[in-house]
Amino acid sequence: MLHYFDEFLNDPKGMLIFFLLAFPGRILALSLHEFAHAWVANRCGDPTAKQLGRLTVNPLKHLDVMGTILMLVVGFGWAKPVPVNPRNYRDYRRDDLKVSVAGVTMNLIMFCLSMVLLTAFAAFALSRIPQGGMTTTDIPVFRMNYFGTDALIYTAENIYIPVEQLMLNLPYAGEYLVTPAFGSVVGSLYQMLGYFAVTNLVLCVFNLLPVPPLDGYHVMNDLVLRRRQLFANPRTAQIASTLLFVAVLSGWVGKALGWVDTQVLTGAGRLAIAALRALKLIA
Repeated sequence: MLHYFDEFLNDPKGMLIFFLLAFPGRILALSLHEFAHAWVANRCGDPTAKQLGRLTVNPLKHLDVMGTILMLVVGFGWAKPVPVNPRNYRDYRRDDLKVSVAGVTMNLIMFCLSMVLLTAFAAFALSRIPQGGMTTTDIPVFRMNYFGTDALIYTAENIYIPVEQLMLNLPYAGEYLVTPAFGSVVGSLYQMLGYFAVTNLVLCVFNLLPVPPLDGYHVMNDLVLRRRQLFANPRTAQIASTLLFVAVLSGWVGKALGWVDTQVLTGAGRLAIAALRALKLIA
């Protein structure tokens, strides 16, 4: 995670733009995650979060000061956990499972919706880009069959990128696909949506790790361990949280999550390719 410092020193302007585009999506994804916990807990009979004003998507109600600072500095952060009182649940273990999976389910839904929107953006951009070696002054890119590959040719840089490669990296395709077709403002909005999609995916996968205090621990406890105590004891939770924090800062968790996220994004990209082929927007 400390590579953020090096990247900032090497390219402060680029990193500042990155933070400005990524930060809104990150705080929204975290807020939606916590809101989902609060909403499901309230539905299961526990109004604790609602009474404390946490049944909202307002980031100011959810963000943790230290978690927000670290998110800006090292790219990893957290929100304040939603308080719950399991004694209010109608079914002690079943409702704990529902509340535990609510956050990651919300993030998964947001990821899927974001990818659908990104695919639609990409479809409109591809339909606007001229084909066959013809270009215009306002669209500095054209499409053509380049050695048997459907590719975008960038006239200023004299480079080409296969369309399928862009689809397989859909959240990061704004600069090369949407910005040339619609301009920098729309391209920036697309990139913000892309960062939002990736953040939701990361939150979904990360929170499923079976380590207290993450949601994955509750899922494992409710489905496998089935211990009477829903929460890990304070000492175990503190040790686990410290080890998890060290693993995140060391980059171990980042590498594992990066591999999983890459597989998921590649799969989503292949679905986007299939959809665009069905619409005859790509060969």
